[in-house]
Amino acid sequence: MSHTLENVWELYKELKLPSSRSPKASTSVWELHISPYLADRELSSIKTIDVLKLRAKAEAKQLSPQSVRHILALLRRLLNRAVEWELYSGPIPIFDMPKVQNDRTRFLSLEEAAHLLAELQKHSDLWHDISLFALSTGLRSGEIFNLRSEHINVSAQTAAIVDTKSDNRTIPLNDIALSIAQAYLTRNTGQYLFTTIYGNKIQFAGKVYRNAVKRCGLNSGVRDRRQRVVFHTLRHTFASWLVQAGTPLAVVSRLLGHSDIKMTMRYAHLAPQQGREAVTYIDNYIQMFQGSTVEAK
Repeated sequence: MSHTLENVWELYKELKLPSSRSPKASTSVWELHISPYLADRELSSIKTIDVLKLRAKAEAKQLSPQSVRHILALLRRLLNRAVEWELYSGPIPIFDMPKVQNDRTRFLSLEEAAHLLAELQKHSDLWHDISLFALSTGLRSGEIFNLRSEHINVSAQTAAIVDTKSDNRTIPLNDIALSIAQAYLTRNTGQYLFTTIYGNKIQFAGKVYRNAVKRCGLNSGVRDRRQRVVFHTLRHTFASWLVQAGTPLAVVSRLLGHSDIKMTMRYAHLAPQQGREAVTYIDNYIQMFQGSTVEAK
């Protein structure tokens, strides 16, 4: 029996989609970008040239490279599931994925951070505290929202970061972060440190944060989405402030939980003086060596 891509989608929608991270987004990708072109195609008829054509159609809609990746990734996932579920024996077409320049470089100045925190506090103590905690720790939003009571070690002033994008790690908490954690340890009896007013797990930074950013005018006139202030900007701000204060990149990398220090190198331009100081150390050592040589003579 031959199966079409739509047959696989219906199975995927039943078996995998409900537990996926973004079922609505995947459904939209299927309905808008894949189904109109490939839904009725038999699996064996979908070739590499069809993948290339699908990518070209998506790019013709002036979608971002990341959006095009999402489209191709869903198609590849469906075909891989078809093989896994023994609906199709293969081969899987080659997927030439577009490269994404997605590095955000925007960080907040001290004045911008103070303005944003003040605006948040007017409308939500919770989101003020979460944002201040993010600024004080550099944690990803998912890492913050996954924090549980048992992850906070008050006596050691640390937080255990688990189930994250990178390896599990333990980070130090400064006085501000620790005081926030202690307040919510006392306030929340549920399993998560930060919860909604109904005691539910927070999934993402919502309207309260976005509206505060809007009222502060932080994205006014900004067209490049990489330069827009989002919740993740707080993480970049943490790292940028540390580097500007002279913290070595290797330390910043460990605190951020980067799997590769290359990811941390985006902040290197914020501390050009570190290179100057480093070679000055060598200069001092050489002068000491030369001085001792002169004395020996």
